[in-house]
Amino acid sequence: MNTLNFNLNENPPPFWHQFGFFFSYLKQEKLYFQITLLALGNILLLIPSIIIAILVGAMLFLASYKLAFEVLHTISSGQFVYADSRSYDIDDKIGFKAIAMAVVQLLIYIFVYRNDPAIGLALLILSIVVTPAYLMMLSQTQDILASLNPLNLMTVMSRIGFEYGVLLLFFLLCAAFNFAFRYYSVDLLPGIVGDLLTAWVLYFLLVFTFAVIGYVMYRHADELGHATVDTEVIETQSTDHVDPIKERIKNLIAAQKPQEAIAIIDELKQSEDRTDLDAYLSEAKNQLLLENRQRPVDQLQNLVAEKQHKKAIEMIKEYLADGHFIKPQQASTMSQLIQYAFEKNQFKTVLQLCRDFDKRYPQAHQQIVDNFFLVAKIYYQNKKTEPAIKLLQSLANKYQKTANTQAVNSYLIGIKKLSDKK
Repeated sequence: MNTLNFNLNENPPPFWHQFGFFFSYLKQEKLYFQITLLALGNILLLIPSIIIAILVGAMLFLASYKLAFEVLHTISSGQFVYADSRSYDIDDKIGFKAIAMAVVQLLIYIFVYRNDPAIGLALLILSIVVTPAYLMMLSQTQDILASLNPLNLMTVMSRIGFEYGVLLLFFLLCAAFNFAFRYYSVDLLPGIVGDLLTAWVLYFLLVFTFAVIGYVMYRHADELGHATVDTEVIETQSTDHVDPIKERIKNLIAAQKPQEAIAIIDELKQSEDRTDLDAYLSEAKNQLLLENRQRPVDQLQNLVAEKQHKKAIEMIKEYLADGHFIKPQQASTMSQLIQYAFEKNQFKTVLQLCRDFDKRYPQAHQQIVDNFFLVAKIYYQNKKTEPAIKLLQSLANKYQKTANTQAVNSYLIGIKKLSDKK
């Protein structure tokens, strides 16, 4: 049984990291056999009859596209083992529906390009760009009009994002390879052998391309609203068989808390033989390994995003003790930690985190004002009135046009009044 080399509970990698899987998938006995049979069917085209040639060509065309859409359907639904005995509910004439885009392109060429080459060329390029999205929509709806709907096509492309652009490039490269192979094989392999080989390459590339499209659909199933075997809800007949400890472990793994999950599993394994937890233990260890491999700045940002401010501050202090400083990409990440430290009366930590904040994030004017305002408060509370006044005055003068300095000005006026009374 051939399966992908990643855990289906994790995010599958982009398709360009999975070519080994695609080749393994296509080498499965029944699928490989069907591709070869399709290629051998081209022998019938040698029969000297136009009618037979048309019928055979149409049958091979429809059969190849039905096979390709079956592969697309199975992979996009999360079934990574091919079996032609399954019923996929794929229309036998879906090949004719697939070439609807080619018909649109032909109409654009005849009625638009010949009259206005600039607009016609732009529309032809656009039609090529949306072709993978059209095939994705067609595999789900098997309806031409719904698949050609511009709104549906734009939705598919925008939700897949960058990977769609790479998919389009791969799509075009496969087409270019097929044309190049046909062009050069004419002289190298003349006769029936060359015809069969070029036919085999065509069908192989067709199925291979559709397998990649199906994988991209599977990877973005949530964004596309596409149902997969992973998202099917299996209702249990009775809640008596639910293992609360196992559910707790699963929830910890889902919450990105592998250490707690590992601790529970290790404790259980010491008292009883729980081989049913081995898969969860492996997943938790892999999760912990990935977490440890993260860059310090990524770890810090994840901690702040999860509201683990105390742990994030401890992490920063460890690096500060070694003479290093972790700079998050967003100024708001550091601002959250500064605000947390101030609310917890950790004034020394506030001063540490605010040091050179304006140099590290020179464009974050409002956050510079807000954070250094806290520093001024700490100065004043520790009877360092002069440094507090100088800092507040500097903030008011430098950022009065680019940030809200109302609180700074009010506090400054209040300090000066109290100082004058003394």
